[in-house]
This record gives sequence, structure tokens and C-alpha cells, in this order.
Amino acid sequence: MDTTAKLAKLRRHVRILVDLGRVAGEEASLSRFLDQACVQVARAVEIDHAKILRYRPRTADLFMEAGFGWKQGTVRNAIFSADLRSPPGRTYQTAEPLVIVNGTAADEDGEYVFSDVLKEHGIKSLANVPILIKGAAWGVLEVDSSVTRDFSEDTVDFMTAAAA
Repeated sequence: MDTTAKLAKLRRHVRILVDLGRVAGEEASLSRFLDQACVQVARAVEIDHAKILRYRPRTADLFMEAGFGWKQGTVRNAIFSADLRSPPGRTYQTAEPLVIVNGTAADEDGEYVFSDVLKEHGIKSLANVPILIKGAAWGVLEVDSSVTRDFSEDTVDFMTAAAA
């Protein structure tokens, strides 16, 4: 990527973070804010799927609280495992970002188990970061790609800022 393209990407990321901050300051429901955050993150990362997962202590799982690009009926219904073999579960438990470039290989070698939702949507690569509130993990922000894709350090840094 040339310098001009990198600068344009950085400017887009900053504009989107400013937009997220503005929306966060508005009197809107949490659901509306999270939906808007998914749209903005997907736009910034130039990705076809994004989601925010909230940990539910009662059921010890991750619930898709908001999303962009998913089939009708997926958002606010899908549930993901919170264990260490689940990509979002690993991020939630370790509070560390995770990038998987080739999900098919990661799933086949048993390191990670891709959920049926990811398989149904043809997800091949993903990046996720923890959403921390007062230093404790609340959930996970994840972007998912239906084509094999590597995510740059800049993308993970942007996602971390957006999750904050």
C-alpha cells in the first residue's frame, strides 16, 4: 500500500472513530448505538460482516447483540461459545485480540472450532478484539470475511479503539 492510500485509510479510521464518539454521546438506545457501531466498523475495515457479542454470565455464552451483513434472523438470535476453542471465546477469556487468516485450516486442525453461523455464512478469515468496560471484558467486536484475508496491525488497532 502506497503512502497516499495509507494516509486515506488513516483519515477514514479517524473520521469513523469521531462518528462513533458522536453517536455514543446521543440519547439513543444501546441496540441502536451497537448497530451503528457495526456498520461503521465494517465500513472502516472494508468488510462484509461485523458483529458485537455480549457475554451472558447466566448461560456462559456470547450473544450476537448487533451485527452487519448477516442473514435475516441472525442478529439478536445467534449464540457463540465462550470457550477457548471458539475464536470470540478465546478473545473474551484472554482479553487479547485474535486474527485468523485461514479459518478452514484452523477449524480442520482442531485449534479453533468455527461456529455453524460462521460456516453458514462462508466465513474464511476473522479478527476480533475484546470490548472492555472498566478493565473487565464485556464482550467481543469481530469482523468476518468470506474471502481469505489477512488483517493488518492497523486494522486491529482501529478495532481496539472502536471497541473502547
